[in-house]
Amino acid sequence: MTSPSASSAPAPLLEVQGVSLAYGPIVAVRDVSIAVPAGSVVAIVGANGAGKTTLLKAICGLLPLSGGSIRLDGADISTLAAHKRVGCGIALSPEGRQVFPDQTVADNLELGAYWRNLSQKDLDAAVEEQFAIFPRLKERRNQPSVTLSGGEQQMLAIGRALMAAPRLLLLDEPSLGLAPLIIKDIFKAIVRLRDSGMTILLVEQMANLALAVADTAYVLENGRVTMTGTGQELLRDPKVRAAYLGAGH
Repeated sequence: MTSPSASSAPAPLLEVQGVSLAYGPIVAVRDVSIAVPAGSVVAIVGANGAGKTTLLKAICGLLPLSGGSIRLDGADISTLAAHKRVGCGIALSPEGRQVFPDQTVADNLELGAYWRNLSQKDLDAAVEEQFAIFPRLKERRNQPSVTLSGGEQQMLAIGRALMAAPRLLLLDEPSLGLAPLIIKDIFKAIVRLRDSGMTILLVEQMANLALAVADTAYVLENGRVTMTGTGQELLRDPKVRAAYLGAGH
């Protein structure tokens, strides 16, 4: 399986070209190249420790590259500071959610828009947009986020990232530790965001969920891309099914 040729596809919003990443002497990602077209969901699936989160951290500027380059809409952002990448349109909903526990739901959301320097009127409107996507958050707007369930905290983490008005939304393990019904709600929200025009790069261990919503997907094994194709192609691939989907899928 291969992605469409460059000559037949529009230039991607995000291009990761030959990227390598290391923690000291340990190489975590080797010569990885991926492309994320605008308005699509691209999934990266693989086992725990494959390098998925490491790659997302590099894309948003939290880890320096050992090699290769990262381009956003054709501009090289490989050495750009993380906070400046937010200004360029990249926002991360991190693994483990990492909400501010003592801040209210509304305060967490407002902090996501910090760089935009909005008027209070526009800030309030942006918060209401997130409440429209995640109605449960509106019911809990004045609660400290530490009092939320895991699923509600995940909604809050995604909403906080969306408050930055990103062109590219990075989602790192949005299903982690959640009940099946909540996971279903989270993935419905991902589809709605894609349908509204949002570009999403999704890292997810639950490969069946990720591949079901992905336009394009990559399999990452031991820091290398070993397969790529449409989400549906990889869902049907016997090797992927054996390695990541199990006999029940």
